[in-house]
Parts: sequence; C-alpha cells; structure tokens
Amino acid sequence: MDDLSFLVQETMRINDLRQAGVRVEDLEDGEEFWTPVEIPASQPRVAPAKPGVLFHLEHQGGTFIVRTMPSAQLAESLELITATPEDFPTLRLINDEQTQLHLLNWFVCETLEEAEVIHTRLGHRRFPLREEDVCNLSDPGFSWWLEAKAGSFAAHTKMGVLRENLVRLGPIADTQIATHRWNELSSLMAHLPLAVNVSNEGSRLTMSSSAQDAWVVDEFCRVFIEGKISSELTDIFRLMGKRGVPAGLLETSWFFLKEMSAVRQFWIEIEERLG
Repeated sequence: MDDLSFLVQETMRINDLRQAGVRVEDLEDGEEFWTPVEIPASQPRVAPAKPGVLFHLEHQGGTFIVRTMPSAQLAESLELITATPEDFPTLRLINDEQTQLHLLNWFVCETLEEAEVIHTRLGHRRFPLREEDVCNLSDPGFSWWLEAKAGSFAAHTKMGVLRENLVRLGPIADTQIATHRWNELSSLMAHLPLAVNVSNEGSRLTMSSSAQDAWVVDEFCRVFIEGKISSELTDIFRLMGKRGVPAGLLETSWFFLKEMSAVRQFWIEIEERLG
C-alpha cells in the first residue's frame, strides 16, 4: 500500500473512532488505531464432479424460459462453457456480445438419466411467472396440483379452476406416462398387507388408506410435495420385491417415482430463484 492510500485509510479510521466516542488524542503513543483489512480475491466457481443440469432462467416480460443442459460431469462441463461459451448457444449466455457466465447455475442429480429427464420436461420451455392468471378451463396450465388430507391425497394432472388448499407442483411428469405408471403401482401395492387404495380417476391420481396405514400415504405424498423418497418408501419397494412382484414392473414404477422426485426438486429450486 502506498503512503497516500495509507493516509486516506488512517484518516477514515480516526473519523470512525471519533464517531464511536473514542478520543484519539487519549491513545498512547504507538497504540494501534488503524488495522488494514485484507480483501480476499474472488474465487472461481467450482461445480461438483457429479451428474446434473446446468441452467439459467431467462426472463421475458411476464414469462421465463428455463435454459438447460444435462451433464454427466458438472465440473467438466462448467469448465468447457467458461472457456468457450459461444460453443453452447442453447444456453443463451451471450447477450448483445456480452458473456453472462454469472447467470449459469447447476443442479446435482444422482444420475445422468435424471438430468436428461429434467431437460426433457423443462428445457427451453416458456412458463408464465403467475400461472394462476392464465389457468382456466380452456388453458388448464402446465402444473400438477396436490390436494392432501388426513390419510389421503389427490394429484391433479390439470386444474381448470383453482381451489383452496392446493399445492402447485409444477410440470413434474408426463400425464399419459404418469397415469399408466399409477395403474401399475396400484397392482403392485395389492401385494402388500396394507389397507391402501391407489386409483386413477382420469385427471386425478389418488391414494388413500386406513388410519393405521396413513404413514404409507404420507411417504408417497412427500414425493409429490418435497420431491423426496424416504428410506421407508424404499423399504416398501424392497418388500414388494421379496413378495415376488415382477422385477420389470417393480423397476419401472421405482424409476417413475425417482424421475418425478428429481423434476419436483428442480422445480422447487426454480421457484426459490424466482422469489
């Protein structure tokens, strides 16, 4: 630090001490009243060496677009994009000849397949910031909606008229695939000694139970609300495997829940970033 900079900071420090009620004149000779502050250098952003989705949210008026790129190794992909952002035009990180790498974020997935599902469901699609303003019978919107009660829940694949006590889930799954997988889940649950009813009612996927088995419904409900698959739900699928359920059917139902949970968690992060 040169003498001039030192003098400026020393003067500012003396003023701060005086404003705090300290009489600088009372300080003993040689006593320190100025302490230099080291400003750390900015550190490069480091993504984890895991699969996931690189993304940023592109605002356009009352809508936004989710720009996504699935990656088998986030750290490696981020390094490549940082070096040559022009090689990744679908991410739209160059605007008016200005590179905006600070807009790029990442979301960690367990597998590349989950990242690709998120990209397929949400990548480069336009969504309204306030879906409630456009949600009606002619345009039911893109989100699923959850209605949960004690011992039961209903996941609405579309909602033309909003009602109270509904949780907006976002575009968590393809409707046709989900209804098919839900029917399969119904047949799987029949192998367990549980009083749980799983049904598909057109645009609603429902699950209900007796009071004794309500915890099972709660675990499935968490997948929709939080995007989390608990150890208890994992144990349920293991038990079904031990009871002779066809492995292929069990696997497709399991991966359906895993993929839906990944999309739900990603959508929760989007909502948090949108504020």
